[in-house]
Amino acid sequence: MYFNIGMKTVYLEVFQEVFNFPPISTKKGKILWYCLGPVYWALAFLIAAAVPNINGIVSLVGALFMINFTYSFPACIYLGWLVQKAAALPGEGFDPATRVTTRHDNGMKRWMRGWKKTWYISTPTFVYILAGFACCGMGTWAAIEGLIAQFGPGGTVATSFGCPVPI
Repeated sequence: MYFNIGMKTVYLEVFQEVFNFPPISTKKGKILWYCLGPVYWALAFLIAAAVPNINGIVSLVGALFMINFTYSFPACIYLGWLVQKAAALPGEGFDPATRVTTRHDNGMKRWMRGWKKTWYISTPTFVYILAGFACCGMGTWAAIEGLIAQFGPGGTVATSFGCPVPI
């Protein structure tokens, strides 16, 4: 999924800078970059085959990070922005000339004022945030239980390399 950006970065920062490969914008550079594709995918396959139960590890990473960075954290940022924007009083704001932010109050009073003004959006957004964190918790729990079953007592650490079936 990240092949294009990842390999361009590797080509520019490693091969071009360290090994003096030609610029990727030249014909020779493009051909060399295209040749790195099969090498990249071969390495990805070897790493995936060498890690026992990579599915469980990917599930844990997905539950901990992907759910939160896709659903929970953006909603938290939106809710904070929405409530703070609604809580602004006349005369408040940022002055770019002096680089000073003026606020008449802070804390819970400000947050409650902003929440009351936008309750019809803030409340469903808060429920959405809680649902995202609940999915994170349940997914993390399920991934950890799966990893314990795979690697715990009676489990295996077999990789895909070898004759016996790894799972």
